[in-house]
Amino acid sequence: MIKRLISLAALIGGAIVAMASEAAWAEKRVALIVGNSSYQTVPQLANPSRDANAVARMFREAGFDSVEVQINVGNLEFKRAIRKFETSADQADIAVVYYAGHGLELAGTNYLIPIDARLASDRDADDEAILLERLVSSADGAKRLRLVILDACRDNPFVPTMRRERKLANRAVTSGLGRVEPTSTDTLIAYAAKAGSTADDGDGRHSPFTAAVLKNLTVPGLDVRLAFGRVRDEVLKTTGNRQEPFVYGSLGGGNISLVPAPAGAQDAPASDVKADYELVQKIGSRRAWEVFLGTHPTGFYADLARAQLENPSPAPPANMTVAALPPQGVPSSRESSSKEALEWDRLKDSTDPAALQRFIKRYPDSPLSITAQQRMDLLKKAAQEREDQARAAREAARKAAEEALRQAEQRKAELAAAKKREEDERRAREAEAAEKAKAAAAELAAAKKREEEERRAKAAEAEQKARAVEAERKAAEARQKADQAERDKAAAEAAALRAASEKQAREAEAARKKAEMAAAREAACKSEQTKLEEIIAKSTEGSGLEDLKSFSRTVSCDRLGPLVVASLDKFNAEVAKRAAALPNSPELLRAAQAQLIRLGCLTGKIDGTLNPTTRTALGRYLSIEGQPAENASVTEGLVAELAKHTTRVCPIECRSGETLKGEICVADEKPKASPAVAARTRNDEDDARSRRKQGGRQSDREQRAKTAQDAPRARQQAVARPSIVSGGRSGGGSAMIGVGF
Repeated sequence: MIKRLISLAALIGGAIVAMASEAAWAEKRVALIVGNSSYQTVPQLANPSRDANAVARMFREAGFDSVEVQINVGNLEFKRAIRKFETSADQADIAVVYYAGHGLELAGTNYLIPIDARLASDRDADDEAILLERLVSSADGAKRLRLVILDACRDNPFVPTMRRERKLANRAVTSGLGRVEPTSTDTLIAYAAKAGSTADDGDGRHSPFTAAVLKNLTVPGLDVRLAFGRVRDEVLKTTGNRQEPFVYGSLGGGNISLVPAPAGAQDAPASDVKADYELVQKIGSRRAWEVFLGTHPTGFYADLARAQLENPSPAPPANMTVAALPPQGVPSSRESSSKEALEWDRLKDSTDPAALQRFIKRYPDSPLSITAQQRMDLLKKAAQEREDQARAAREAARKAAEEALRQAEQRKAELAAAKKREEDERRAREAEAAEKAKAAAAELAAAKKREEEERRAKAAEAEQKARAVEAERKAAEARQKADQAERDKAAAEAAALRAASEKQAREAEAARKKAEMAAAREAACKSEQTKLEEIIAKSTEGSGLEDLKSFSRTVSCDRLGPLVVASLDKFNAEVAKRAAALPNSPELLRAAQAQLIRLGCLTGKIDGTLNPTTRTALGRYLSIEGQPAENASVTEGLVAELAKHTTRVCPIECRSGETLKGEICVADEKPKASPAVAARTRNDEDDARSRRKQGGRQSDREQRAKTAQDAPRARQQAVARPSIVSGGRSGGGSAMIGVGF
């Protein structure tokens, strides 16, 4: 049963390969595969050489016209392989480059590392490593698709040991490769890990990235962008989201696959179509839907894709790539949920033939048994290959040892003969050297004698020349001194003439400037005098005084100074005179206060203000004169009227208990009391005297203060009284009688 299944699978695989080859006949496809594992100066990598051979086998089985494989290449071989591939790519429709090995980024430049590279410092990179740009540009000649696959982001052992010798602030060295945007159209660059990060080498026969590429890249009819989307999802799942492949670049519309779909091929499983639909739906661009329809032109999901094209959703960011999608949340339906599928998931990477044999025996009718049998065959073939390689290595080592022994014997005989020849040659050379030494000694003695004679002759000649040169030098110095004296004399005369001319010019210039300044000052004086005359003509009316003050601050003519000062004094006097004539002006108030004091109406001070005391005194006077006292103001007429009175106008007013006697207010006399009343009065006085004593000094001070206040008032009234008690208004004859006491 198993043999029939294996035979059937082989027939189906052969038919698919034959159909793919026939469909791809119209396009020429070429590939360059490079895998470097056996590094000479750092630890070796296990997987790159196996990965490269597996990828080369995949492209050959896919029907590529040319697959050039380079395993463990040095610097020169690497460059030659790139140069050779450029010629192949120039005449191809699809060109693919795959590289597995070490790579690094240095100051923004990406390098691929040959196995013989010696990177002691950052200065060595340009000579010891290969520029990534050169590898990418080698595929530029392809007409339809240029694809570069880089599994070179491994943790690089060169980085920690490299010296930083170039003094550039931005010359950083990183293990992973940096991002490279393709410069030509229809070009994709696929990284095993996102730019600047590192990728796992893996524990199996292939790295996680290469294993996913082998599984998905050459699916017939599958667009290369969708293929790398599947690669990304599988690597994320395998590495637990530690490693994320990334693709840079863009392609045109339509389906672009490395292997054309076979004619009359059956529809893909619905689970695969659904997974591709969900992937494209996340991208959301029109080009992505066109790629989907090119891969799956019919069916339910194709109709949904056409509906998306008719009603497009908002486009994703321009820098989104297929390989940058997040991992699918729903597992692929291709993985069966049956018991044998779960057990196969545990065994599919096993290298134990016995375990695989037990799986085949347990599930003989399962389709996975075919895969298990193929796995066993591969393991047996690999074991046989390892045994053949070991046998060949042992045979090569035995032959190499025999050859080394023979060559050692041959070298020993050659060394003995060479030693004898060298000894004979040495003796001959010594004899010849002795003869030459004697001849050289004689020649040296003769040469020394000739040199001594020539030296003496040269010394005599030099001494004679020196004397002639000295005499010529002294004569030249004398001529030079005479010439210098003549030049100095001429220079002094010229300087004197120049100084005299400059002095005359300066004096003339000073006179001219003085005249100009005098003329300017005279013009300014005339202008300012005209302005002053205009201001004086305006007099103090309006803004005349302010204009004159402003003019006095800006006047520059000296002779107008006294006239300006005199005009200011005159204007100020006129303004003051007008201000003094105004009603209630300080000058009129002071004159009125003096007259009111003289007429006995005011007892306050003369302060030039219309204070309440002055208003009261003015009201008394106006009332006595029979004039209205409300809203009274002091004018020149009022002051003149006050000055006409020669006697007191306002009578003296005595307080209660006082009587006017002459021009003085005196206290009234009290009537005498009876003896009893007098006794009571004396007792009351004694009691009052005791209370006053107990009141202390404060009452005495208050009494003295009151007495002191009354005395000046009496003196002031006495002084204010005129010598004549009676008087008349405006010279009238009516008499005024004071109140007695």
